[in-house]
Amino acid sequence: MSTFEESRSILNQTHFEIIEFDLPVINGTCTIGSSDGFGTPLTCDQPWVNEYKTYKFTNADAPLLPASNIYRCVNSINENTTQIKPGNGLSARGSLSITFTDFIADPNDGAQGVTEQVKKQGTFFGKMNARQIMTNKNVRLKLYRLEADGSIDLVNGAETHYYIIESFKSNDNGTWSLQCKDVLSLANLSEKTWPPTAGGLLRQDIDDSVTAIPVDGQTDYSAAFAARIGDEFMRIITVDNNLGSNTVLNVAARGSSITAPVSGVRLTTTNSDSHSGGDEVFICDLSDNETIDSLLTRILVASDFDPLLIPSVDWAAEVLEWHALDKINTLHSESKSVNEKLGSILTGFLMDMWFDQIDNKAKLSAISVWKESTAALTEGKEIDAYTLKDQAVDSLRASRALVVYDKSNLADNDDVSSFAKASQNTNNEVISEALYKEHKDKLFDNNVLIGSNAANLLTQRYVARFKFTPFNYKWTTQERFLTFKTGDVIDINADSIQSASGLPSTQLRAQITKIMPKYTKFGRVYDCTAMSYEAAFSNNSESVIDNPIGNGYSLYGSIGAPSTPFTHTFIFKGSYSYGDVAFRAGDVPPAIIAGSKIIIILVDGFDGQASGGTGGNNERNGKGGGIVYDAQGVDTDIYFSGDTSAISAAYPVADGYIRAPGGGGGGGSDYEVSDQHFNGGGGGGGAGRLPGVGGESTSNLPLDIDSQNGFNGDIAGVGGVGGIGFSGATDGGAGGNWGQAGTAASGGAAGLAGSGILDNGATVTLYGATASRYINGNGSHP
Repeated sequence: MSTFEESRSILNQTHFEIIEFDLPVINGTCTIGSSDGFGTPLTCDQPWVNEYKTYKFTNADAPLLPASNIYRCVNSINENTTQIKPGNGLSARGSLSITFTDFIADPNDGAQGVTEQVKKQGTFFGKMNARQIMTNKNVRLKLYRLEADGSIDLVNGAETHYYIIESFKSNDNGTWSLQCKDVLSLANLSEKTWPPTAGGLLRQDIDDSVTAIPVDGQTDYSAAFAARIGDEFMRIITVDNNLGSNTVLNVAARGSSITAPVSGVRLTTTNSDSHSGGDEVFICDLSDNETIDSLLTRILVASDFDPLLIPSVDWAAEVLEWHALDKINTLHSESKSVNEKLGSILTGFLMDMWFDQIDNKAKLSAISVWKESTAALTEGKEIDAYTLKDQAVDSLRASRALVVYDKSNLADNDDVSSFAKASQNTNNEVISEALYKEHKDKLFDNNVLIGSNAANLLTQRYVARFKFTPFNYKWTTQERFLTFKTGDVIDINADSIQSASGLPSTQLRAQITKIMPKYTKFGRVYDCTAMSYEAAFSNNSESVIDNPIGNGYSLYGSIGAPSTPFTHTFIFKGSYSYGDVAFRAGDVPPAIIAGSKIIIILVDGFDGQASGGTGGNNERNGKGGGIVYDAQGVDTDIYFSGDTSAISAAYPVADGYIRAPGGGGGGGSDYEVSDQHFNGGGGGGGAGRLPGVGGESTSNLPLDIDSQNGFNGDIAGVGGVGGIGFSGATDGGAGGNWGQAGTAASGGAAGLAGSGILDNGATVTLYGATASRYINGNGSHP
């Protein structure tokens, strides 16, 4: 005897199927009033005690089976398996349809009321339908084949597909149809809402300032963190007399913002208002530093999905690998359909969810395409000859992606104007007269669940995945060669797909999105679908950045945050950088810093700068300059000039600059004589991009006399002059030139020079860094 997998390679195969479903029965005494019942909860007055009977059916032409009570009445099987839909979050649900030929027998043979006469009257499925509620009962479709010696192992020799019953009905030709649905449909995702409506009512009118909120006594408010009444949110501090006749919610000052207790993130702003007795009090569900897998699990379990079908360890590992820094911080302040809620989470974090009918588990994967290929399929073997077809899916292509996020007041509508931030990713490499002539945009729904890191990953990963038009590939596979599963990434070798040279392509990678069995009188074959893709990240590859970058631009994030050690070359081309930290390695997980390497080639006069330090106001200190590049512990090679042809064929000569910004000058001292007060001069701003702003000579006293403000620095390397102090007030200090501290003044200390490069534990090697091309300032490379 052998398992299904062990017998897969048999050359000449004989296939058959067995359908099993479990129905509740009562095996002991069963009566209806004074009459005998028929052994099911619908036909017995006695309580059901969790007993089931497994019914088994097989094909009329199945081989002789080594077991009894397997009815030969299966007329046809049609299975439409789940299909992953990359970029759309939730998969298309699977379904199963089975037609049975009815026959004379009784499904409860042996039950108390099933006499010989009852066995002969009516039909098997007619009586089953009358005695049972079939909806949502478990169904197992078991795929078997004869072993090489002709034996059959009914216990271990099957591949099992799991479904639940949707409907069972008779046809007009003596047959019955069993319609089954994907197990994920247990949650009735299109029919349920989350969070479930949880809340009560105001007992009486309230004005816009009272903090003791009178509510109904039928709702349990004991665990409530916040509530929404109309468009106003209230942070609940304590609850008096919960579930009593005079329940009161003691809330924070009305109109105050609500902050998460663990993460410290502001969840929402709000405006106080008056409310009327009878208004709904909606209890908000809280996500406070919640992981993606945790929220998805909570929603599914609350929607009646069996938690045993969620592989929690696998989900947590997937999220940790691809979204280690992303947590959800929000109030779920209105009930939405479970489909909509899951879709918002999955598309916002670019993840796929589907139900694996064979593993009997709900699967979660980070778009499922950052995986290495696990198999190579060859036309004529794994792919039946002459069955491979392809079709472009241009609707998914996008060279630009945009998502809007950060909604300050959750009660506002979902228009763009309600959101404060946006993330856009653009790939210009594919736009030209020779390639795509114009951009194609992907505009994600505005999303309240994601933060800046998740938003940047979402747009980057989508464009990296779909910048070229993806193709769906369809083919037929024989069962003996079906060694891959839905969700796998595979390589396709096929004569019908040519490379640029005209030879068969060996570079085509694709993700299996659907494997659908076809049940024929000659046995089973499989219609397979896969979607080609450009991997989100390819090790030892190259990215060209041809636009200004700044404000902590993450190189690691820009390549999709790979989860394994990486080496990547970044070409900074003909533009500039800016910001307090212009660009950085990124938040690379400690586990993959070792073995990772960043290579930066500056070309076409790239001007690496950061913000100059701000000059001090009178009697105030100047501010330090910014950081151009922070390696954050990731080993980095940077090429300023010289031959780089061994690294990049497209950019064989380096030509660029990194120049630390200057610090701001200190503010001058004030001077007071008689009843006159002269404010000291402002410090000059440091050189940089953005240039440091000069300090002010000012105070809040209307009779004070201001001296001269400090002057701004510039982007050409010169710090701003300090402001002249009037009368006895002293001058402000000058801002620093590139890489220089500002000048101290009698009223305030100088700001420190900025940094060209900070290693922060990395080994950073500079090539062609002449004195004019690299100015270190206060960095790690004097």
